[in-house]
Amino acid sequence: MNIYIRSHRQTGLPETEIEYTAFQGFRALGFSPEFFEREEQLEKTRPDELVVGGVSIVTRKLQSFGIEVPNIDYPEELTPFLGRKIWKSTLEAVLSDPRGWPVFVKPIQEKAFTGFILKDEKSIPRLYRAKKEEPVYCSELVDFEAEWRVFVRYGNILDARPYQGDWHLHFDAGIIEQAVRDYHSAPAGYAIDFGVTADGETLLIEINDGFALGTYGLDPIQYAKLLSARWCEFTNIHDECDQYLERVDWKNRKRG
Repeated sequence: MNIYIRSHRQTGLPETEIEYTAFQGFRALGFSPEFFEREEQLEKTRPDELVVGGVSIVTRKLQSFGIEVPNIDYPEELTPFLGRKIWKSTLEAVLSDPRGWPVFVKPIQEKAFTGFILKDEKSIPRLYRAKKEEPVYCSELVDFEAEWRVFVRYGNILDARPYQGDWHLHFDAGIIEQAVRDYHSAPAGYAIDFGVTADGETLLIEINDGFALGTYGLDPIQYAKLLSARWCEFTNIHDECDQYLERVDWKNRKRG
Protein backbone atom coordinates (compact mmCIF):
# COMPACT_ATOMS: atom_id res chain seq x y z
CA MET A 1 0.00 0.00 0.00
CA ASN A 2 1.38 3.38 -1.02
CA ILE A 3 0.87 6.37 1.27
CA TYR A 4 0.53 9.95 0.01
CA ILE A 5 0.81 12.74 2.59
CA ARG A 6 0.12 16.42 2.00
CA SER A 7 3.17 18.64 2.38
CA HIS A 8 3.78 22.39 2.59
CA ARG A 9 4.58 23.98 -0.76
CA GLN A 10 7.53 25.99 0.57
CA THR A 11 9.14 23.61 3.05
CA GLY A 12 8.31 20.25 1.50
CA LEU A 13 7.55 19.00 5.03
CA PRO A 14 4.21 17.60 6.26
CA GLU A 15 1.60 20.36 6.09
CA THR A 16 0.26 20.18 9.64
CA GLU A 17 0.65 18.25 12.88
CA ILE A 18 -1.89 15.75 11.52
CA GLU A 19 0.21 14.95 8.45
CA TYR A 20 3.44 14.87 10.47
CA THR A 21 1.97 12.41 12.98
CA ALA A 22 0.77 10.19 10.14
CA PHE A 23 4.19 10.39 8.50
CA GLN A 24 5.90 9.31 11.72
CA GLY A 25 3.46 6.46 12.22
CA PHE A 26 3.59 5.02 8.73
CA ARG A 27 7.39 5.27 8.66
CA ALA A 28 7.56 3.37 11.97
CA LEU A 29 5.29 0.70 10.46
CA GLY A 30 7.70 0.16 7.58
CA PHE A 31 6.05 2.24 4.85
CA SER A 32 7.79 4.89 2.73
CA PRO A 33 5.24 7.70 2.41
CA GLU A 34 5.42 10.10 -0.53
CA PHE A 35 4.50 13.77 -0.32
CA PHE A 36 2.11 15.77 -2.49
CA GLU A 37 1.61 19.54 -2.54
CA ARG A 38 -1.37 19.87 -4.88
CA GLU A 39 -4.47 17.72 -5.35
CA GLU A 40 -3.71 17.46 -9.06
CA GLN A 41 -0.79 15.21 -8.15
CA LEU A 42 -3.30 12.64 -6.87
CA GLU A 43 -5.25 12.31 -10.11
CA LYS A 44 -3.77 8.92 -11.03
CA THR A 45 -3.73 7.40 -7.55
CA ARG A 46 -5.69 4.19 -6.97
CA PRO A 47 -7.99 3.05 -4.14
CA ASP A 48 -5.14 1.01 -2.70
CA GLU A 49 -3.06 4.18 -2.26
CA LEU A 50 -3.97 5.92 0.98
CA VAL A 51 -4.20 9.71 1.06
CA VAL A 52 -3.51 11.75 4.21
CA GLY A 53 -4.71 15.35 4.21
CA GLY A 54 -7.57 17.56 5.29
CA VAL A 55 -11.19 16.44 5.38
CA SER A 56 -12.04 18.11 2.07
CA ILE A 57 -9.06 16.66 0.20
CA VAL A 58 -9.62 13.10 1.38
CA THR A 59 -13.38 13.34 0.82
CA ARG A 60 -12.92 14.48 -2.77
CA LYS A 61 -10.41 11.70 -3.41
CA LEU A 62 -12.80 9.06 -2.10
CA GLN A 63 -15.62 10.55 -4.17
CA SER A 64 -13.43 10.27 -7.27
CA PHE A 65 -13.53 6.50 -6.67
CA GLY A 66 -17.33 6.61 -6.43
CA ILE A 67 -17.23 6.36 -2.62
CA GLU A 68 -19.59 8.61 -0.67
CA VAL A 69 -18.54 9.68 2.81
CA PRO A 70 -21.49 9.40 5.23
CA ASN A 71 -22.32 11.95 7.90
CA ILE A 72 -21.95 10.20 11.27
CA ASP A 73 -21.88 13.13 13.70
CA TYR A 74 -24.82 11.91 15.79
CA PRO A 75 -25.63 8.20 15.32
CA GLU A 76 -29.19 7.32 16.27
CA GLU A 77 -28.14 4.50 18.59
CA LEU A 78 -26.06 6.93 20.66
CA THR A 79 -28.86 9.44 21.26
CA PRO A 80 -29.17 8.42 24.96
CA PHE A 81 -25.58 9.56 25.52
CA LEU A 82 -26.15 13.11 24.25
CA GLY A 83 -28.06 14.42 27.26
CA ARG A 84 -29.55 17.20 25.16
CA LYS A 85 -31.81 17.78 22.18
CA ILE A 86 -30.14 17.97 18.75
CA TRP A 87 -32.08 18.58 15.57
CA LYS A 88 -31.58 19.39 11.88
CA SER A 89 -32.59 22.72 10.39
CA THR A 90 -31.37 25.32 7.91
CA LEU A 91 -29.43 28.48 8.60
CA GLU A 92 -32.30 30.56 7.26
CA ALA A 93 -34.78 28.95 9.68
CA VAL A 94 -32.47 29.44 12.65
CA LEU A 95 -31.74 33.09 11.85
CA SER A 96 -35.40 33.90 11.27
CA ASP A 97 -36.42 32.83 14.78
CA PRO A 98 -34.42 34.74 17.43
CA ARG A 99 -36.74 33.33 20.08
CA GLY A 100 -34.76 30.09 19.79
CA TRP A 101 -31.47 31.81 20.64
CA PRO A 102 -29.05 31.14 22.21
CA VAL A 103 -28.47 27.86 20.39
CA PHE A 104 -25.39 25.95 19.28
CA VAL A 105 -25.32 25.67 15.49
CA LYS A 106 -22.90 23.79 13.22
CA PRO A 107 -22.98 22.92 9.52
CA ILE A 108 -23.92 19.42 8.47
CA GLN A 109 -21.47 19.74 5.57
CA GLU A 110 -17.83 20.24 6.53
CA LYS A 111 -16.17 23.63 6.27
CA ALA A 112 -19.23 25.77 5.60
CA PHE A 113 -18.43 27.50 8.90
CA THR A 114 -17.18 26.57 12.35
CA GLY A 115 -19.82 25.56 14.87
CA PHE A 116 -20.56 28.18 17.53
CA ILE A 117 -23.18 29.49 19.95
CA LEU A 118 -25.55 31.87 18.23
CA LYS A 119 -26.37 34.30 21.02
CA ASP A 120 -27.54 37.49 19.32
CA GLU A 121 -27.19 39.56 16.16
CA LYS A 122 -23.55 40.28 16.98
CA SER A 123 -22.82 36.60 16.27
CA ILE A 124 -24.23 36.67 12.74
CA PRO A 125 -21.11 38.03 10.97
CA ARG A 126 -19.42 34.69 11.71
CA LEU A 127 -21.70 33.23 9.03
CA TYR A 128 -20.59 35.52 6.21
CA ARG A 129 -19.42 32.61 4.04
CA ALA A 130 -22.50 30.44 4.59
CA LYS A 131 -25.57 30.31 2.37
CA LYS A 132 -28.99 30.84 3.92
CA GLU A 133 -30.14 27.38 2.77
CA GLU A 134 -27.15 25.74 4.46
CA PRO A 135 -28.26 22.56 6.34
CA VAL A 136 -27.25 22.76 9.99
CA TYR A 137 -27.40 20.89 13.26
CA CYS A 138 -28.85 22.76 16.20
CA SER A 139 -28.25 21.81 19.80
CA GLU A 140 -29.48 22.82 23.20
CA LEU A 141 -26.67 24.41 25.17
CA VAL A 142 -24.56 22.32 27.53
CA ASP A 143 -21.88 23.73 29.80
CA PHE A 144 -18.91 21.44 29.18
CA GLU A 145 -16.13 21.94 31.72
CA ALA A 146 -13.66 19.60 29.98
CA GLU A 147 -13.58 17.69 26.70
CA TRP A 148 -11.75 14.62 25.38
CA ARG A 149 -11.31 12.84 22.07
CA VAL A 150 -11.52 9.05 22.32
CA PHE A 151 -9.91 7.18 19.43
CA VAL A 152 -11.45 3.85 18.39
CA ARG A 153 -10.12 1.29 15.90
CA TYR A 154 -11.90 -1.97 15.13
CA GLY A 155 -14.10 -1.49 18.19
CA ASN A 156 -11.16 -1.06 20.57
CA ILE A 157 -10.45 2.18 22.42
CA LEU A 158 -6.88 3.29 21.71
CA ASP A 159 -6.64 6.37 23.89
CA ALA A 160 -8.53 9.36 25.29
CA ARG A 161 -6.82 12.71 24.77
CA PRO A 162 -7.90 15.96 26.44
CA TYR A 163 -8.30 18.96 24.16
CA GLN A 164 -10.22 21.57 26.11
CA GLY A 165 -11.15 22.57 29.63
CA ASP A 166 -10.09 21.90 33.20
CA TRP A 167 -7.46 19.16 33.40
CA HIS A 168 -8.44 18.40 36.99
CA LEU A 169 -11.75 16.89 35.85
CA HIS A 170 -12.18 13.38 34.48
CA PHE A 171 -14.78 11.47 32.51
CA ASP A 172 -16.75 8.39 33.51
CA ALA A 173 -14.89 5.64 31.61
CA GLY A 174 -17.81 3.23 31.97
CA ILE A 175 -20.12 5.54 30.04
CA ILE A 176 -17.63 5.89 27.18
CA GLU A 177 -17.04 2.14 27.02
CA GLN A 178 -20.80 1.53 26.92
CA ALA A 179 -21.23 4.05 24.10
CA VAL A 180 -18.54 2.31 22.06
CA ARG A 181 -20.28 -1.04 22.62
CA ASP A 182 -23.67 0.42 21.67
CA TYR A 183 -22.36 2.02 18.48
CA HIS A 184 -23.38 -0.91 16.30
CA SER A 185 -23.09 0.98 13.01
CA ALA A 186 -19.58 2.19 13.85
CA PRO A 187 -16.94 2.44 11.12
CA ALA A 188 -13.58 0.68 11.41
CA GLY A 189 -11.88 3.83 12.66
CA TYR A 190 -13.34 6.94 14.27
CA ALA A 191 -13.12 9.35 17.19
CA ILE A 192 -15.88 9.84 19.71
CA ASP A 193 -15.71 13.12 21.63
CA PHE A 194 -17.01 13.33 25.20
CA GLY A 195 -17.30 16.13 27.70
CA VAL A 196 -17.90 16.50 31.41
CA THR A 197 -20.58 19.04 32.29
CA ALA A 198 -20.73 21.49 35.16
CA ASP A 199 -23.06 18.97 36.83
CA GLY A 200 -20.48 16.18 36.50
CA GLU A 201 -22.22 14.27 33.70
CA THR A 202 -20.20 12.56 30.96
CA LEU A 203 -21.99 13.34 27.68
CA LEU A 204 -21.34 12.60 24.03
CA ILE A 205 -20.28 15.66 22.04
CA GLU A 206 -20.05 14.17 18.56
CA ILE A 207 -18.52 11.48 16.35
CA ASN A 208 -15.68 12.26 13.94
CA ASP A 209 -14.96 9.95 11.01
CA GLY A 210 -11.55 8.28 11.01
CA PHE A 211 -10.23 9.24 7.59
CA ALA A 212 -9.01 12.70 8.70
CA LEU A 213 -8.77 13.47 12.41
CA GLY A 214 -7.12 15.89 14.77
CA THR A 215 -4.64 13.79 16.74
CA TYR A 216 -4.43 15.66 20.07
CA GLY A 217 -1.23 13.79 20.92
CA LEU A 218 -2.28 10.25 19.95
CA ASP A 219 0.68 7.89 19.44
CA PRO A 220 1.78 8.13 15.77
CA ILE A 221 1.65 4.37 15.15
CA GLN A 222 -1.86 4.15 16.57
CA TYR A 223 -2.90 7.14 14.47
CA ALA A 224 -1.52 5.62 11.27
CA LYS A 225 -3.28 2.33 12.00
CA LEU A 226 -6.57 4.13 12.57
CA LEU A 227 -6.28 6.02 9.27
CA SER A 228 -5.43 2.79 7.47
CA ALA A 229 -8.37 0.91 9.00
CA ARG A 230 -10.90 3.49 7.84
CA TRP A 231 -9.38 4.00 4.38
CA CYS A 232 -9.28 0.26 3.76
CA GLU A 233 -12.88 -0.09 4.90
CA PHE A 234 -13.96 2.64 2.47
CA THR A 235 -12.03 1.14 -0.45
CA ASN A 236 -12.63 -2.51 0.47
CA ILE A 237 -8.96 -3.49 0.38
CA HIS A 238 -6.74 -5.46 2.76
CA ASP A 239 -5.50 -3.43 5.73
CA GLU A 240 -1.74 -3.95 5.70
CA CYS A 241 -1.48 -2.32 9.14
CA ASP A 242 -3.70 -5.01 10.68
CA GLN A 243 -0.94 -7.43 11.66
CA TYR A 244 -3.01 -9.18 14.34
CA LEU A 245 -6.21 -9.67 12.30
CA GLU A 246 -8.17 -7.34 14.56
CA ARG A 247 -10.46 -6.50 11.64
CA VAL A 248 -11.67 -10.11 11.49
CA ASP A 249 -12.36 -10.19 15.22
CA TRP A 250 -14.20 -6.86 15.00
CA LYS A 251 -16.41 -8.07 12.14
CA ASN A 252 -17.22 -11.27 14.04
CA ARG A 253 -18.22 -9.24 17.10
CA LYS A 254 -20.45 -7.00 14.97
CA ARG A 255 -22.19 -10.03 13.44
CA GLY A 256 -22.64 -11.53 16.92
